[in-house]
This record gives sequence, C-alpha cells and structure tokens, in this order.
Amino acid sequence: MKKLTIILLFASCLLNATENSVIKGLIANSELIPQPFAIVLLKNSKDSTLSKGEITNDKGEFYFDQLKQGNYFLEIQMTGFQKKKISNIIIPEQDSIIDLKTIVLEPHSTDLKEINVVADKPFIEQQVDKTVVNIENSIIQNGSSIMEVIEKLPGVIVDQNGNISIKGKQGVIVMIDGKRTALSGQDLSSMLKSMASSNIQKIEIITNPSAKYDAAGNAGIINIVMKKNRRDGLNGSITAGYGQGRYPKYNGSINLNYKEKKYNLFFNYNYSKRLGFNHLSIDRKFYGADTINTVFRTENYILFPSENHTPRIGVDLYISPKTTLSFLGTGGITQFNPSTSDHTNIINGNDQLIQSYDFTNSSKEQFYNYAFNTELKHQFDSIGQELVFDLDYANYVSGSDQYFATTYYNSNGVFTNEDVLSSNQLSTLQLYSAKADYTKPLKKEYQLEAGVKSSYVSSDNDIAFYNKINNSFIFDSTRSSHFLYAENINAAYLSMRKEYKRFSYQLGLRTEQTVARGKQILNAKTFNRNYAQIFPTAYFDLKLSEKNNINLSLGRRIDRPAYEQMNPYRSLINATTFSEGNPYLLPQLTYNIEFTYSYNNMFFANLTYSLTTDNITDVLIQDSQTQTTVQTIANLDQLNFYSLNLTFSKKMTKWWTTNTSILSYYGLYTGNINNNHIRQGEPSFYLNSGNSFFIMEGLSMEANFILNYKNIYGITTMNTTYNFSLGVQKSILKNKGTITVNMSDIFWKAYPSGVTEFDNVREDWTAKRDTRVLNVSFTYKFGKGKASRLRRNTGADDEKSRIQKQ
Repeated sequence: MKKLTIILLFASCLLNATENSVIKGLIANSELIPQPFAIVLLKNSKDSTLSKGEITNDKGEFYFDQLKQGNYFLEIQMTGFQKKKISNIIIPEQDSIIDLKTIVLEPHSTDLKEINVVADKPFIEQQVDKTVVNIENSIIQNGSSIMEVIEKLPGVIVDQNGNISIKGKQGVIVMIDGKRTALSGQDLSSMLKSMASSNIQKIEIITNPSAKYDAAGNAGIINIVMKKNRRDGLNGSITAGYGQGRYPKYNGSINLNYKEKKYNLFFNYNYSKRLGFNHLSIDRKFYGADTINTVFRTENYILFPSENHTPRIGVDLYISPKTTLSFLGTGGITQFNPSTSDHTNIINGNDQLIQSYDFTNSSKEQFYNYAFNTELKHQFDSIGQELVFDLDYANYVSGSDQYFATTYYNSNGVFTNEDVLSSNQLSTLQLYSAKADYTKPLKKEYQLEAGVKSSYVSSDNDIAFYNKINNSFIFDSTRSSHFLYAENINAAYLSMRKEYKRFSYQLGLRTEQTVARGKQILNAKTFNRNYAQIFPTAYFDLKLSEKNNINLSLGRRIDRPAYEQMNPYRSLINATTFSEGNPYLLPQLTYNIEFTYSYNNMFFANLTYSLTTDNITDVLIQDSQTQTTVQTIANLDQLNFYSLNLTFSKKMTKWWTTNTSILSYYGLYTGNINNNHIRQGEPSFYLNSGNSFFIMEGLSMEANFILNYKNIYGITTMNTTYNFSLGVQKSILKNKGTITVNMSDIFWKAYPSGVTEFDNVREDWTAKRDTRVLNVSFTYKFGKGKASRLRRNTGADDEKSRIQKQ
C-alpha cells in the first residue's frame, strides 16, 4: 500500500509536465451566427491521425489546450453544412496561443428535406480490449429476453442452471450500462429472463479488463449497453411484442427523452409478462462396485410465470461546458410464482419398483429493488483530462411463501404417508458505494489513470420452515436459517498508457482489501475474512502493417463467493435432493494471458491460457447410504484452461454479411471433493454463425446457427446442443415503424442435457425448456432533433453481481 501511495504521489507531480500551447476559434454560418454542436477535429498533418476532438459550446466556440509542437490541420463537420478544412496550423517549440478567429461554414448546395443516415455497423466488432455485439438492429434478437440474447453471443455459454460462461469459463460479471447487476446465479438468470431485449443497443464482452475495473470475474465482463436518445428536444420510442412457445410471452416498453442546452431528462419503463417451463428428467443410479443397487427415476416439471416492471429515470445537468452533474434512479418489481410437480420411482438393481413419491411445491415470490446514483464529471480540457465522482445506494427486498408436499407410495402404488412443509422468507440487502476516477493525458503520448473506491454491503436473510404435524405447523430449526452478512471492499488503482506510431502498451496495478463477516444465528456458525490482494494488468498492441495487428494481454483476477453461496442453510428441492451453501468457501484467483491476431478487421484469432486456484465449482454430492443428493459449492484445487477462438466477419456481397466464430477449448479440473480425487477434462468446441441478408429497401432477414459440442464443467459432462433461428424485419410508416417476426430454436435442440458422475453415483439428466418461440414485435420512433451527447455510465460494481435474491 505504501508503494502504491508513493506511485500516486509521483504521478501527481507529473501533471504539470505538459505543453501549454492553445488553438481556439469560433464556428459560424454565412450570416456570422455562432453554431453550437459543431464537431471540430484536430489532426496531425504528418499522418492524419486524430490528436483531439471537440464539440463547440452554445456560443460556437472551441478550445484545444496543452498541445505539443507540430504541424496540424482542422476538420469541421456539421449537419447541413459542407465539411471545412483548415490546413498548416503550426505550433512552435515555445508555448503559444493560436486564435483562428471566426471560421465560416458554407451550407450544402442541395436543399435536402430529409437525410437518412444508415450506419453499416457489423453485428460483431472486434476491438483491442473487447468484443462488441451490436444488438440494436438485430432481427432475430427482437422480442427475446435479455437472457436469450446472451445465450446467442459469440463464445458465451449458458448452462442448465442459468450460469453464464465465456469461452467455457465461469466467473462472469454482468453489468448494465457499466453498473453491476444486483444478482447472481439462478436469481440473475431469472431477472435476465424477465427483461426484454428491445432496449439493448449493444453488448460488450471484455475477457481481460484493465485495472480500472473491479478485479472480480475470472472469465471477464458482459456489459449490456441500453439504448440512449442522442437528440435535442422531445424524442422517444414505443415497443410492443408477443411471443408464443409452449406458453405465451408479452413485453412492452416506452422511452422518453427531453434535452435542452442546460439539461437532459430521460425516462424508460419496461414491462414483461412471461410463462416458461423446465421439464427435468433424471435417471440417478447408485452403484455397489460395478453393480447397480438403486435407481431414482424422476420427472420434474416447473412452470415459471413472471411479471416484471422496470422503471428508470434520470437527469443530466450541464453546469458548464465541461462540468456535468447527473442523477439516476432505477427500480424493479417482479412477481414470480413458480410451481413444481415431481414424480419419482425408486427401483432396485433388478429393475423392480420399491417405492415412489410425488412432490409438489407452490411458491409466491415478490422482489423489490431501487437504486440511486449521483455522478459529478468535470473535464479540465479538451485532450481528455477529467475527474469523475460516483456515489451509489441500493436497496433490495425479497419475500416468498412456499408450500411443499411429498406423498409416498409402496411398491403396489398404495399410499403410505405424507410430509408437508411450509416456509416464509424475508431478505433485505443494502449497498453503499463511492468511487473517484481520474484521467490525465501527459506529454509524449502518455496517459495516466488513477482511482479509488470503497463499498459496503450488509444483508439479512431470514427463512423459516414449518412441519405439518397433526394439522399444526411446527417450527423446524434444522431446515430454517437466519443468515447475516457484511462486507467492506476498499480499492485503489493506477495505470499508465503509452502510444507510439505502431505500438502501444498499458500497465496497470489494482489493490483491493476485503473485510467480511457472516453469522448463521440458528446454529451459531460464523466466519470472518480479512485479506488484501494485488492485481496487475498489462496490454501490448503492435500494428504490423496496415492490415495486420497483434495484441498481448496479461492479468490477475479474483472471484469472491456470492453472498448466498456462503449461507449454510439447506434448501429443499424435492424429497431426496436439497441445496446447501458453504461458509468456508475461499475466493478463487485466476491468472490470464491472451494473444490476439487480427487481419483487416475481418479475421481474428485469439489464443488464451488461464490458471485458476481454489476454483469455485458447483458439485453434486451423492450419499449412497441415505440415497440423497446435495447440490453445493466447493473449492477445487486448480482449473487449467486453454482456448483458441477464430472469428470471421465480412460483407460477402452487397446483400449478404456473415459473422462466424469457432471456439475450441480444453479445461482440466483437478482437486478433491468429499475425499474423492477429481481429474477431469475433455476438449470441446463451439460454433456461432450469424448471417444477415438484404432483400430489398426496408426488408431484411437474419439467420443464426449455434452448435455447442459436449463439454466438461466440474464433474458434469454437458451433451451437444444446437440452435437455428430465423427472422425477418420490415420498415413501415416512412421508416419510423418496424415490424419484426422471428423464430428461435426452430428444431428445438437448444435445451441442455448431461451426465454427472461422482464416487459411486451416475446421474443422466435432460432439462427441456421453452426455447422454441415465435416472436412478433412492433417499434415506433417519434421526435426529431440533432444528435447530442450520451448519458454516462454509473459507478457501483463488483459487490452487486454477487447479491442473491433470498
């Protein structure tokens, strides 16, 4: 920590070591009326590279400062005017002020009543530090839930429990507009399934984040960027959609934005009502030596009706041309009432029925959350020096009432007895976060970034179970739980970037201190954590030629257990299966190295290796004596992971564009669980091919094919799945309206299945879901005005992804 403080102090001493030359001026029309919002680009005369960019203020003025010696030229662009170029602007060695006075723009010679600008943006963009998937104009994604969109992302896999992995690795952090989501595991999956995709602009996949990001997430970050209105005045859009699989799905949204010179006010509301299902078939065999002793054959059917309301409101106040104060409020209300019907036959080694039981569970669950963010952003100059402060507060409340009934029958199908349980649960969680980020471009193409952050989380999860005995419900202390958890994370980071003509590098260092304590009140189990970790990152980028580029990145990351994963209470799944948290879970640490080659921004090859210690893995522990199964979480010693990802993205003809990626990977899991040694791994591959077709003006089509070959996760072998989807989109109402029709998983082969083997138990399972859905949606956009600045991201992060709905 002392070394980091010294580095920060030393870096601050460099802040005055910059050039002080200035270029300024004013942009006006032919009548000498100042023109705000004109784009002014300052470029180097030698190679035409961009040095700085600026947008004129409300007085039409622009101002570039802290410029170094050189020869420059200006490019001025503005809608309705011809592009203007000012050449041969020379800055001498000594500090100087160059005033270009008034620059007059000439209007276009043709009076255009309407200009339609169509950005031919590829569906997948490979950038130096991330992969960008442009969802906004995708046809087959329209009408889907956000989870269904994520399932189709290149290199992203979602398993049968809703856990997300990138390139075969779990430990993914999901962010929305740069702000960490408040859930993880099954609860994150439920939230993403209930949210419509109609408001997504793009999704960023960041596999090796820089020191500026929280160190959590060994597989990387998925950042969902929502649509934002960029125009002055009142603008907005309305979307309505209907989907039909086995069950219906509805969604709708409204977006409103009103912007003036001094403020930007925006409001968004999303509504969805979805009914889904999960049909789980399990064949669980208990062995004695090589002989089958007992078989449990289960048919489990769950209905998932959900209704979700998500409002979002905020305002940006432009205090000055360089200072913005922003307020953002978000909320969510979700009604989730799943019901379970389960039948299990228990069979001996001679395939004779011993016993059977029916298990039912009805649940009424409600989730409420609200969060507030305040951000102050100040730009000191036009070259990128800025300081950003963020304050966040979030509150999450969930409650549920559940009723469980298990009815037992003998080998002849005659009723023997019945067990009845009920439960009620109340969970609350509060989160506080504060952070500051500073960026400072230095002379000789250096850039400094530094920041600090502190967060505090407290949660209270109280769940009570009651056994029905003689028509009375008696409190069951063995199943009940009251779990308290508190966590404080303090962090600081520093990074330096250097740009050369064909080579650049960035070195970063982040340190995080974690102080946590948990207490299970009913059984008096407690745990405490207090540790500090350092997370270095390094990036090197070399432009071999105009079309060839290579990139190398290295980093160290951490995954802390989700809050609920450390809660030691047992949650009933059916009569012979339950889940249990592990209060002794350790954080997992990952060392990543990635090498990327790109050709002409068309072909990309990415080679990755990572080593994860104390790997957090979902495991099934089978007890052959009691013939019960425990779903829990454990630390495996190591995960060695290798992957090669090849991506091809090209406009093949005027009417056909393809984006195809093939990911091959191998993960080797080693360690000990329940006194059993595990060494398990198998090579696998994943294919994702998206193709778009231009049919005629205003009419287009998309086709997408995904193949996920069988792969290993922990102690489970996942079987091969594939998904073929097709969609058509038509523009109407003078391009203000859009009708989209698509069908996902046409052949219904995307649902997961697999084999879990551990000790003397083998479990074959299949989980059929409502993945084949026909969607119809309509979107109408209204309002007009010229493009303006974007709403910023917010600051709360790592701790939010680990919160569970209790």
